[in-house]
Amino acid sequence: MSRSASRPVFWLMGLPASGKSTLARSLLAYLQAEHSDGCGLYDADEQRTIGVLRGLGWSPEDRIATIQALAYAAGQHPIGIVTLVTSTPAERRIAAGLLGERLHLIHVRAPEDLRHARDALRASPAYRSSPAPDAPELSWTEPDQPALTLDTTVTLGASMKALCAFADSAVRGTAMP
Repeated sequence: MSRSASRPVFWLMGLPASGKSTLARSLLAYLQAEHSDGCGLYDADEQRTIGVLRGLGWSPEDRIATIQALAYAAGQHPIGIVTLVTSTPAERRIAAGLLGERLHLIHVRAPEDLRHARDALRASPAYRSSPAPDAPELSWTEPDQPALTLDTTVTLGASMKALCAFADSAVRGTAMP
């Protein structure tokens, strides 16, 4: 097991309101309780308001800068967690190039009707009535081979059970069965 393999960055990607932030916050609490290593969570929505992404938008250049900033910030921790739509294979390759074998891409998915229903409950909706032409959800491409796919139509408990088992194996540097 290499040193970097046991210092994972869990990158939760998926369309807006698919459940990335909810799962990431739950994963952070779990990892802090189970592993007590320094964990860092970088949720793109929060970071755009108060953190490292302030001032960045959705242009192709800003999307690259967003990936770079989140990868760098999460990479500073023994265990990092990122939430970001990460729409295209090119964007995923940028994250992989920056984080190498530390990166664990996790696809979080939910059907459109459920995402829209969840989004309606948010104070600041991720869906816009007329999104900008470069909005990440408009260029979404299903990932080819994520390390894990979570369908959030199941209960949060079921999603978290799968996510925590995956995270435990990554932290220990062992392969999932």
